[in-house]
Amino acid sequence: MNTQWRYAWSKPTVTGDLKTQVQDFYVEEQLGFEPDGKGEFYFVFVEKEGVNTDFLAKRLAQMAGIDASKVTYSGVKDRHACTRQWFCLHVLKKEPDFSSIQDAFRAPENVRVIMQVRHSKKLRMGTHTANRFVIRLRNIEGDLDELEARLNLIKDGGVPNYYGPQRFGINENNLYHGKDFVLKGRQSRRKLSKTESFWLSAVRSWCFNQALSDQVENGMWARLCDSDIAQFQRKDEQFRAKDIEPLIYLSVMRGEISPVLPLMSEGWEAGTGPLREAAIKATLSDHLDLLEGLKSFDLSRDSRLARLVPMNMAWELLRNTQEEKPQLIVEFSLTKGCFATSILREMMVFTDKAAEKHHESIDR
Repeated sequence: MNTQWRYAWSKPTVTGDLKTQVQDFYVEEQLGFEPDGKGEFYFVFVEKEGVNTDFLAKRLAQMAGIDASKVTYSGVKDRHACTRQWFCLHVLKKEPDFSSIQDAFRAPENVRVIMQVRHSKKLRMGTHTANRFVIRLRNIEGDLDELEARLNLIKDGGVPNYYGPQRFGINENNLYHGKDFVLKGRQSRRKLSKTESFWLSAVRSWCFNQALSDQVENGMWARLCDSDIAQFQRKDEQFRAKDIEPLIYLSVMRGEISPVLPLMSEGWEAGTGPLREAAIKATLSDHLDLLEGLKSFDLSRDSRLARLVPMNMAWELLRNTQEEKPQLIVEFSLTKGCFATSILREMMVFTDKAAEKHHESIDR
């Protein structure tokens, strides 16, 4: 199955290294609201390095003396990075003590609690609104003027909102296992296991990426067609684009509004306009058996922005450093569910220096 998606601004020629050090990739979860300071749920804001999100949730439950099922979080964060995220513990009147949390881990794992506060509502998956990234890329080689031009293109024009390689698993295992799983169709009404859900999500994401890649080639990814479903970049509000007015076109040019692509499910055709529907069907015409398999799982109707425009993007290109080669420090915010790697791949061809560690056991 193809996973070489097309570039919006041509394939970069500049190269660099990502995650040479853990601190080179920093991501901070942004809730979009302030906990109200009361209630039966205990919110904990944690900074972690070298620790899997689910593993940390289990450790928090253990220290609080509650079952692991009573700890929730809004999003999964990269293990091989410096990340800050919120956890929610259903502890009623307990006041958990996490002062010795680092003792539950060993170097190079690092965990510290930044804030603890009560809230009246449970933290559920996908509750947060955005993630803020600060990323350092090292050992940059190539034309730095081209790199600067690409950074400005990305800031103003955005990038295709591809699902990142994380969605497809190490060596794309989720995708290949998922294909076999989906082609069999749903065998029973039992609840899917977490692994099966990963497989299903990988296949659905692949269909989206494949359709988007073809629309990057023909230019549809960043423009509205008649009767498309459109969405604002910074909020979930959608609308059907009929009789498109000049102000809408202007918002599209500014990157404030973009078309969405439906995710494959029964009745997905209603989630787009006729031109984009035809384009998607043409893209996936050789995978009709895969589409039929997906439909058998009764997936909910959903969609995803075709274009990703980073918020508050800024950068500094360090041409003269103590190291021999230039470095780039870039920061931006992305709405939840979007991948920083989709931004980075349009900047340069990067080598993920943490990739060699991905085989390590998560729950030692």
